[in-house]
Amino acid sequence: MLLPQSVLFACAKNSLRSPMAEAMLKHLQGHKIYVQSAGVRSGEVDGFAVAVMSELRLDISNHVSRSIDDLEDGPFDLIVTLAPEAHHR
Repeated sequence: MLLPQSVLFACAKNSLRSPMAEAMLKHLQGHKIYVQSAGVRSGEVDGFAVAVMSELRLDISNHVSRSIDDLEDGPFDLIVTLAPEAHHR
């Protein structure tokens, strides 16, 4: 089975689910895969997400929220949508 070389996690505001997923995959795979997250809109990182991730010893407090429109036009091998709004986008 071939592993993807690049993964995008997409959600509504890139403030809760997608930054958490990005941080976990980066941690688990040791930066061998290009991992990014984005939202349909950008928003401030959620304090609850920061607290939960700190329990896993992962720091997302400096996460910079970005929208899908902010991404380069480069392709992703795998896009994981974490909200219906992102899936439809």
